[in-house]
Amino acid sequence: WPPGSGHLIINTFWSAQCTGVASHRLCQAVVKKIEEEEKDNNQLNMTSAVAQHAKANPIDDTNGAAGAYHYPITTYHGTSGLHPAVNGYPPMPPYSSAQTNPPPPPMMPSYPPPHPDGYSITTHYMPQAGYVAPQPASLPPPQQHYHPDYQHYSYQQMYYGSWPGASTPPISQQVQYQSYHTALPHNARRGISSTSTKNNEEQYGSLELNIFNVENENLVSALKFVRRNPKATLFDIDGIIPEVAMSNEGASRFIQKRLRFGTAREQRLGLTAALSSIEHLWGDHYGNFMLQGLFEFGTAEVKKELMDAIYGQDVVALCLHTHGCRVIQKAIRCLGQEDVCKLITQFQDKVLTFIHDPNGNHVIQRCIQVMSSFSKCASNNGDPDLASSLSDQMQFIIDDIVANVETLSTHRYGCRVVQRAIEHCEEQKKDDVLDEIMSCHEKLVVDQYGNYVIQQVLVCGSEDHQATILKTLTEDDSLLTLSKHKYASNVVEAVLVHGKSHHKKKILEAMLKDTRDDEAGEGYCCVIELSKDPIANYVVKKAIDVSERDQQEIFFGVISSSRQELSKSPYGKYVLQRIDKREK
Repeated sequence: WPPGSGHLIINTFWSAQCTGVASHRLCQAVVKKIEEEEKDNNQLNMTSAVAQHAKANPIDDTNGAAGAYHYPITTYHGTSGLHPAVNGYPPMPPYSSAQTNPPPPPMMPSYPPPHPDGYSITTHYMPQAGYVAPQPASLPPPQQHYHPDYQHYSYQQMYYGSWPGASTPPISQQVQYQSYHTALPHNARRGISSTSTKNNEEQYGSLELNIFNVENENLVSALKFVRRNPKATLFDIDGIIPEVAMSNEGASRFIQKRLRFGTAREQRLGLTAALSSIEHLWGDHYGNFMLQGLFEFGTAEVKKELMDAIYGQDVVALCLHTHGCRVIQKAIRCLGQEDVCKLITQFQDKVLTFIHDPNGNHVIQRCIQVMSSFSKCASNNGDPDLASSLSDQMQFIIDDIVANVETLSTHRYGCRVVQRAIEHCEEQKKDDVLDEIMSCHEKLVVDQYGNYVIQQVLVCGSEDHQATILKTLTEDDSLLTLSKHKYASNVVEAVLVHGKSHHKKKILEAMLKDTRDDEAGEGYCCVIELSKDPIANYVVKKAIDVSERDQQEIFFGVISSSRQELSKSPYGKYVLQRIDKREK
């Protein structure tokens, strides 16, 4: 090429702010070419005046650090291995206008000549506090680059030379390769779990002494490949399967799809990859689905090997983790009877801890549901001994629930477990739980969480249990008060929806009670008072919807007789609208 072309190429890349890996490597080749030219044309020397100026005008360290200028650091390829600036002397300034070759534009200071002492010189550019080479007054400050997922960072100068001599350079002379150079797609940065011990540099890639971490390049290529190729398999991404599974939702779904529809050999490859990174997968937002897929679609042998690996982890920690609890739930649902019984033995003496945890309570609910299903299935198949044995395996869970039923029923998460016990347990265990609930049901009716337990009793309990609750709602004219209660009103509506026909009738009769004709003049019509209440009007509307024809006519007559009074109430209007709609 013509003389000076190398500088022109470097300046072009510099002005265009080309920071890709390919641009970096091309610039390296150009610099190498320039070095060869300089060796052949070694006619430029530093004048003594320039050297004296550099020694006579050092820049103060504090000011240099505050300015944070980008200046050329000169590396010497001599026997000493380091430039004198390392020992406290200022670095060599760029070309002056008096030299033979004119300097390039300010964005790219000139390539320096050989040192007069015979050192071979290579210049690279980077930000560093301390000495600042003389620069034109018009030189702009370091440019700021914006990336959508990051704050503004100072532009990192590219390293154009090679490091001679020392095997470990100073920290200040290492160039960090920022994540936006890797062209990593959105959400691909989730390739390493937050629980991983890798730091951000290992996760996003780095450039240190011209050594580029290609792990993320492979990940990006794999993500693009599986997104664009519908026939892709796990064999195509062998080596980075866990990283792909933890990258984003689309990649996670691809892994699950291949585990479901792939061959046994492909499924075995997925298992091998999962076992190699199980400590990262189970706690990852997307990676946990790979383990769930192996439990759901894997063979019995695959499930067994995976469970052996999980037993090697902290099972309790998994159950209390946001994503780990889902893996345990899937295992309980997909494993056989023997394996599930072995797994739940890990929960001995930890039931109450699990129940009070926002994640662990789901594991206990799943245990109750699956173990009860196993027991009922064995009983239906004519094997009472097996049914009894399976039922006894979960007895420790029921014992803890019965012993703490009032506390658990009024707990945000505990009420869910109590409901599952009522819903799924076989009759003997369910009766034990219900009997304890009936001993404190009056408190639960008006409780924020306990009312849901009472509603479940109305759905799954016996008629005696329903009658006991109905008596609490209707005796001593308590229906008017409870229907206006924020939580107890839900129980009244549950009786109207799930109760027996004679239970509904008793509720409706209590609502139609009218004492306005009393001589004392303090009477009231229950349904009219309820219709004007901001909470109880929902009970009245539900009663209108579920009542039979003859009861509806009575309701319509009582409410229509007080239409003028109800029309003045902001809530009574809704009851009138419901009646008008039913009449049509």
